Amino acid sequence: MTRAITPFSFGEFTAIRTITSIAQPLAGGGGQYALLHFGSKLKTLEEKELLTSNTLLFGALLSLIPIGGLLCWNFFSPIQLSKEGEFAYAIIVFSIISYNFYEIIKNHFRLIHNNRQYAIFGIFYSVLIVFFGWILSAKGIIAFVLILAFIPIFVISTTLYKMLGIWKKGNVPDISYWRYGLYVGAGSVINQLFVSMDVIVLVILKVDPALIAAYKIATIIPYSLFFLPGAFLTADFVYLTHHADNRMALIKYLRSYFVLFGLLTFLIVITLFAFSEPLIALCFGDNYPITPHLQDILLIGVAGTFLLRIPFGNILHAVGRADWNALHATFLTPVSAAVVYFMVEWKGVEGAAWATSLMLIVSGVICFGLFWIYLRKLPKDQLHQPLH
Repeated sequence: MTRAITPFSFGEFTAIRTITSIAQPLAGGGGQYALLHFGSKLKTLEEKELLTSNTLLFGALLSLIPIGGLLCWNFFSPIQLSKEGEFAYAIIVFSIISYNFYEIIKNHFRLIHNNRQYAIFGIFYSVLIVFFGWILSAKGIIAFVLILAFIPIFVISTTLYKMLGIWKKGNVPDISYWRYGLYVGAGSVINQLFVSMDVIVLVILKVDPALIAAYKIATIIPYSLFFLPGAFLTADFVYLTHHADNRMALIKYLRSYFVLFGLLTFLIVITLFAFSEPLIALCFGDNYPITPHLQDILLIGVAGTFLLRIPFGNILHAVGRADWNALHATFLTPVSAAVVYFMVEWKGVEGAAWATSLMLIVSGVICFGLFWIYLRKLPKDQLHQPLH
């Protein structure tokens, strides 16, 4: 995409996608999160399929709320988009429904312990995004947002049809189900706001879209590697939920995580730092000369995310302390906004990179502290519980 369109167009695309991604966790009323939490407690496949079906149907109606909010925001926003950018924004806003369906269906397969199918959907989705993005790259950002809107539905179409077909009238999940989903979704919105604060501040301060594009590209390679620890923890979400009260199980799990990701983090950071310039030129072309320097700065925050923020934040979520994650993000987001704003005013996009790395590490330290508090609250005799 960065090779096919101008830096200005890519900067606009980055802005509209960042804005919509903030509200995306509230699509479906947070049903994707509630499904995983409550569905893991159900015993039969029929019960889990029925819950998935109802989550899809009623979640689609609840998705109209964040969509309306995003459309209103664009109407009153002082940010000026080109005509192409305005049209692309309208398409990508409505695409959050299709992506929400995609996430619910994937979570259903996690729920029934079919991690293979979960992975196949993810791989198929990524391959199609890359393939059609390459084929239609000359058509500009409109083509890219259309791909983002329709590929998720295409990938899950067969399973989606089956799940909607088994819906039964009167089986709406109760208030506690949607309350949990909305609570976790709100926490995810705040979390997304936190991780997107750098781009948001750059957009609000009306930094040149070409510089925003260069900054965004600096995040693509290191941030895309977050799938590694994310996949490790996602695959074991149900296991962690089942062992939420077992101190030894959680400690043993973390030991296995750090054995693997301690070494992996070191290798990733050293490799990307050593080959940043040729790697950026190879992947994204020669139109972004400041990007390698920005990527080097962001690697500091990436290391903190791999070793602190991702493992401890995800485990807190799995053991039912998503509210702690939400409170932590709520407290830290305005602090992050102030730090990023000050650094951007002082050093431009380089300041945004330094501020982001700093806040990612601070967030990770807080997640570690919250997990330690949770662990200390567990009964002491959990130390002697057998693992199954």
